[in-house]
Formats: sequence, structure tokens, C-alpha cells
Amino acid sequence: METMEEHKEKEPWWKSTVKYFLHGISFSLLLLVMSFVWGFLLLVLVAVGLFLGLIIGFILLLFIVGGLNSFLTDLIWDVPIKTGWKSLLTHGFVLFIALLIADIPAIIINLLIPSLATTVVMFIVYAFIGGFIAKNVGLYWEEEDEEGA
Repeated sequence: METMEEHKEKEPWWKSTVKYFLHGISFSLLLLVMSFVWGFLLLVLVAVGLFLGLIIGFILLLFIVGGLNSFLTDLIWDVPIKTGWKSLLTHGFVLFIALLIADIPAIIINLLIPSLATTVVMFIVYAFIGGFIAKNVGLYWEEEDEEGA
């Protein structure tokens, strides 16, 4: 019986490219929707708890980012990801920082050449980049197979 790694090595290059795009575009769109929910919760938390509410709000954002990527990595790549609260928090933190750093060139390009066409092109290009980063960050929290133990 072939292992998951052997099966994935036989996958054609274009199929992986499509999966990267699907992962990136799905993550971007779902995070956009979740950002509205998070923004509302952040306003409520800050109104109630001021600085403590702000900290709790950003921790909640990291859980959302980690949970969303765990879900998409499992769904698109068939790789089960650890979903304990510590795993989701660190997963979300690492992915948030990695995507923030990777988006710096897109931000600069959009500032230098502000137009709808530039924004659309950057969104499409960064769907591939974001999908690649999100998948590879997610793999750090891959659940170990207990059958081999």
C-alpha cells in the first residue's frame, strides 16, 4: 500500500497549482467574511474591556486565522491538522506574521500604482502565494498518524 507522500509525489504539477490557488482564494474570501464578524466583536470587546478587550480581540483573530487554515488544509490537501487551542493559537500567529511579511510587496505595488486593475492582478497573484504559504505553515501542525505507532 502506498503512503500519502508517495501518492502526492505522483500528482501532476498543474493539480498542485490549482490547489494552491483554491487554498489562497478560499482563505482570502473566508477571512474577509470573518473579518466583519471579528471587527464587530472587537468593537464590543474594546467598548467593554478597553485595552484588555483589544488584547482578547487580537487573540480571537489568531484563533480565527489558525482555525480557518486548519479547515482548508484538511479540506483541500487531505492533511489533518491539530486543532487544540494551543495549536490553533500558534498556527494563527505564525500564519498571520508570514502572510503579513509576504504581502509587503503587494502593498507597495498598490501604493505606487493605485488602480482597480493593479488590485485585481495582485489579488490573483497573491492567491497562489497565500495558498502556498498557508499550506506550508499548516503542515507544521499536521496530526501524526496513530496507525503506525
